[in-house]
Amino acid sequence: MTATGPVRLADLIEQRKLLWVYCRDCGRERDLDPAALLLPPDWPVPDVGKRMVCSACGSRKVTTAPELCHGGVAAERARRRANADG
Repeated sequence: MTATGPVRLADLIEQRKLLWVYCRDCGRERDLDPAALLLPPDWPVPDVGKRMVCSACGSRKVTTAPELCHGGVAAERARRRANADG
């Protein structure tokens, strides 16, 4: 039987997925390349937010998860705009 646990930064890197970062105070969200973070690859994704501070409002109430949309939230917004335009 294989043990399971939280998704780790190494999992995102291997799957070429982004890290979704969301501030629960101001609502700012963005996607980061998990390979660019100065954390060990075996770091659990849910714990990454505990070490972050929102660059917009300074809050420490930051949630992190695997990307919500393929290519990240910016790519999803661009797809929606493209679909709305034509």
